[in-house]
Amino acid sequence: MPLLAVAQLHTRDVPDLVGPDGCDLLQVFWCPFEAHGPDRTIEVALTWRRAEDVGTVRTPQPEPPVAGRVEFVPTPCVLHPEQVVEHQYLGLLGDDLQEQIAEWEESLLDDEDADDTEDGPDSTAPASYATYEEYEAATAAARAAEPDEIDYMSDLSLAPGWKVGGYASRHLTDPAPVDCPRCATSMPPLLTVHTWECDGASRSWLPLEDDADDPGVIDPVGIYLGRGQMRIHTCPTDPTHPHRLTFQ
Repeated sequence: MPLLAVAQLHTRDVPDLVGPDGCDLLQVFWCPFEAHGPDRTIEVALTWRRAEDVGTVRTPQPEPPVAGRVEFVPTPCVLHPEQVVEHQYLGLLGDDLQEQIAEWEESLLDDEDADDTEDGPDSTAPASYATYEEYEAATAAARAAEPDEIDYMSDLSLAPGWKVGGYASRHLTDPAPVDCPRCATSMPPLLTVHTWECDGASRSWLPLEDDADDPGVIDPVGIYLGRGQMRIHTCPTDPTHPHRLTFQ
């Protein structure tokens, strides 16, 4: 059966994407069955190419006749790359820095509590609405007026969604080395495949033009691997060395 075409990335669109010499295009494929890869996980294939060597796109695209689960089959969509800054997973920072972050988060909460005290209790009577649409609009306006709570893990540390490069989350398993099976070099994530583009805990990573209440924005690709997240790691010394997968 043909592999599923999952992603096509150009180095001109993704500055952090580095491949073998002369290659400026990465194509990602995988098998639509979970247990056909190493260690009975999904089989992922990476193909580095020169964009100038790519000919006419095949129509229609080859697709397998069956799949293990519908969550293995991506919904076709256009990628709009955006470069963002994220920071290391909290549990991998030094103890002193973790304490400073905790104190900073507490100071933000204290400031919010002080603002609430100055404003005083809300003595207005509950409003009545002629229609449900009026109630829904008023609720949305009140929600938008509330200050957003900011914390390191949700707003500053790891961007959710599909991403190239960046840091890896360790929210389900303890940190463990991911080394190249050929040269033992530490392998950072090349590509993270995440179920959610916005995790719901914070909207800080959501593009301003997107609506967080739109399911198509939160989960546009329809993929669910592992417990919601899969990372493809490649060797920084030689991208042609065998890649590795980790799941969260």
